[in-house]
Amino acid sequence: MSELFLIRHAQASFGATNYDQLSDLGGRQSRWLGAYFLRLGIQFEQLIVGDMARHRQTCDAICEGMQCEGKSYQVLPGLNEYDFGELVQAFSKQSPDHPLLLDLQADRTNKQKHFRLLRVVLTAWGRSEITEVSETWDMFNARVHKAREQIQAQSVKGGRVLAIGSGGSNSAFMGQVLGVPAETVFNLNLQSKNTGINRYFFNKKTISLTGFNAVPHLETPDLMEYVTFG
Repeated sequence: MSELFLIRHAQASFGATNYDQLSDLGGRQSRWLGAYFLRLGIQFEQLIVGDMARHRQTCDAICEGMQCEGKSYQVLPGLNEYDFGELVQAFSKQSPDHPLLLDLQADRTNKQKHFRLLRVVLTAWGRSEITEVSETWDMFNARVHKAREQIQAQSVKGGRVLAIGSGGSNSAFMGQVLGVPAETVFNLNLQSKNTGINRYFFNKKTISLTGFNAVPHLETPDLMEYVTFG
């Protein structure tokens, strides 16, 4: 069997003009994870990233912490996140007076209000209640499934794979493995920690979850305060 470490990207730039960049803390989270792998002697035969800046930056910083900079990686766009901005825009057209939407519009930097609205929007998206979006839930789930098939097709017995995706894509990946409905996937999504590790054993035919959302590199008295979710 091969082993997959599927990791959510490190903290991005919430509230900035361009969210798709790691924050300073995100860079440190990634390097701490790489240093953790280095201490345990964990090495990877293959590196895979989604096609987003925060995915590549997370991978690069992990490699820096592992002292293995310069390794090439495979890009799988199927690990990219859904477009939350587009989903909210479509939702706002359909429900302009929704109280959670109005709350967020009044204070766009409030993370609690952001995540409350995110849950409502994702639930509506999963039920096909949001129209006029470029990617439906079924389309999103299908592209994540394709990425999962591509990873499994490259299985090498005894090999380790490091892959970097987003909270939504990683949760959809897990939902497919576990066979759970969309609403459960969204619950998993909202629990996703930055640099949280989901571990799987897999081969070309089967795949099994062995660990969820772990951040052992941050679970120390000095670093616990740096566990983040957005």
